[in-house]
Amino acid sequence: MSLSSVVFSGTIKKDPEKRFTPSNIPVANIILEICYLPKGSKGEEVVLASQTVKVNAWRDLAEYCEKSLKAGDKITVLGRAQINAYSTQDGKKRRELEIDAINIVLLNDLMSIQPPINSNKKEQETERNTESFKKTDGVEQSPGFDEVFTSNEEIPF
Repeated sequence: MSLSSVVFSGTIKKDPEKRFTPSNIPVANIILEICYLPKGSKGEEVVLASQTVKVNAWRDLAEYCEKSLKAGDKITVLGRAQINAYSTQDGKKRRELEIDAINIVLLNDLMSIQPPINSNKKEQETERNTESFKKTDGVEQSPGFDEVFTSNEEIPF
């Protein structure tokens, strides 16, 4: 039973296992741990809940998972949620959530794309942009937002 599209982010618990269906289609199985980390009253992180979800990646995505992913990697998965109902050997009925992945993004790669901007650089860029805006010769400057609304007069529009 397919529910809907879902997006999960989490940490891979163990290396992906690639297998083949009887018709020779590759499928990689990933166990993803999803943690909810709220901030406590003093700013510390408190783990309230942790859930493991089975993710299935098919065909080319399975090949990518086998080559590029390993235990401990942080990923985001876009896929379809499915609930599988089954009975255990002792006769108990169980339900398990599985995700059929459509896309998987390795977050480790995204974090390394660009380092955070230094606050001094950000201020310098803001000043540089402001100066270039003010250097218009012969053009009447329109008043800024603060200048328009500092008086108690009626709003002009």
